[in-house]
Amino acid sequence: MQDIYVKLAKMKIALEEKLTHPFLGKYLPLPKIDEDKLLLFCAIFDEIDLSEELKESYILTAMLVQIALDTHDDVTTHNNINSTEFVQRQLTVLAGDYFSGLYYFMLSEVKDFKMVRTLAVAIKQINEHKIRLYHDDEVNIQSIMDSLLIVETALFQRVAEHFNLDRWKLISTKFLIYKRLSHEKFQIENESNIPENQKYKGMFSGNYLKRVCNMYFEETSSLLESGFLKTPAIKNLLHKRLQSIRFYETLHYKKTVEEGL
Repeated sequence: MQDIYVKLAKMKIALEEKLTHPFLGKYLPLPKIDEDKLLLFCAIFDEIDLSEELKESYILTAMLVQIALDTHDDVTTHNNINSTEFVQRQLTVLAGDYFSGLYYFMLSEVKDFKMVRTLAVAIKQINEHKIRLYHDDEVNIQSIMDSLLIVETALFQRVAEHFNLDRWKLISTKFLIYKRLSHEKFQIENESNIPENQKYKGMFSGNYLKRVCNMYFEETSSLLESGFLKTPAIKNLLHKRLQSIRFYETLHYKKTVEEGL
C-alpha cells in the first residue's frame, strides 16, 4: 500500500510543478488536483506494459487535460463584475489554454499522435455535453444523466479504449459517476441557490439521487471485489476512497434529515 501512496505523492508533485506559472500564480490559486482521478489513471497505466517514465508522461498528460477542462469550468459568466474579477476571469481562460498547451507539448515529446486524437475525441465529447447541461433548456432526467456520465468519464473511457482495457473503462465510469452524483446530491441538499448555469440540478429530487447513488455504489463495490485488478494495493485504496465518499454522503444526508431540510 505504501508504494502506491508514494507514487501518487510523486505524481502530484510533478503535476504541481507543471501547473506552476510565476505570472498566473500572482493572481490565481494553483488548480485543484482531483486525487481520485489521478489514482484511476495510475491504476489504468499499472495494467500496461510500458516503461515507468512513459507511464508517468501519459498520466501527467491525461491529468493536464482534466485540469484544463476543470479550469475553464471556473470561468464566471456574471455581467456585473469589478475590474479585479474581470482580470481573474480573463486569466482563468488563459490558464485553461496554457494547461491545454502543456499536454499537447508533452504528447509531442512522446510522439504518440494516436493518443492526441484519443484525447481530442474525449475533449470534444465532454464539451458537447457540458453545453447540453448548462445551456440546453429542453432536458430531461435521462439526458442529464447521460451528459453527466460523459462529462465525468469520457476521458477515462477513451484512454482505456486506446489501450484495450475494457474492464477499466467500466470501473472508472461507475466510480466517477457515483462520485459526481454524490456531489450533486450534497449540493442540492445543502445549497439554497443553484448557480445560473446549473439549472439542470432542479430536475433532480433527493430520493432519486439517493437511489441512483446507492445503485452506483453497489455496482462499483462489486467490480472492485471481482478480482480483476492487477495490484491489490490499488484495489484497497480505490475501495477506501469509495467508502470515504459514501461516509460523507451519509453524514450530510443524516444532518439534512435531522435539521428537517
